[in-house]
Amino acid sequence: MSHDTDEQARLVERARAGDSRAFEELARAEERGLYRHALRMLTTPSDAEDVVQDTLLSAWRSIGSFQGASPRAWLFRIATNRAIDVLRARKRHGELPLDAPDDLDQGPRWSEHPSDGPELSDIVADREAVAIIEAALLGIPVEQRTALLLRDVEGFDYAEIGRITTSEIGTVKSRIHRGRVAVRNALVDRGWKGSKG
Repeated sequence: MSHDTDEQARLVERARAGDSRAFEELARAEERGLYRHALRMLTTPSDAEDVVQDTLLSAWRSIGSFQGASPRAWLFRIATNRAIDVLRARKRHGELPLDAPDDLDQGPRWSEHPSDGPELSDIVADREAVAIIEAALLGIPVEQRTALLLRDVEGFDYAEIGRITTSEIGTVKSRIHRGRVAVRNALVDRGWKGSKG
């Protein structure tokens, strides 16, 4: 990771000096991850592509003012904000809910305590479980979904997620916990027992 971070830092310095090829190299290294993240947040490939393009254009325009330790976290922050903007626009136009349902009886259970069931790390190889997770992610508040994806899919640490989402670390941890509980409960509600059950 140190080697990758050092290489990214060199690319950023070259890009800040006006080297567009250095920025293109940095963008190519992160483009797939940005797209995957945006797609999981939005579910629509064309919207995810737009978010990635907007992210990279915005990053190039503001590369001169970049001050941070992690270009990757910076790019994910831009992409996350763009994706949230798309979700908010959808909510305004009535396309899908941005937050958890108000009537808890008609939506997923938002209990603090998880049902007895599989750990999320145990289910990644099960296609049916992955489909249930993807659906469950769309049913949780966008802040929880974002934090959970950044942690469990993209591998950012809590401090980086805090910087990306401009949230306190305690808030980040709470969102991740609540998101995991909701997803685990969705799996259990659908009868998924995993390879152990």
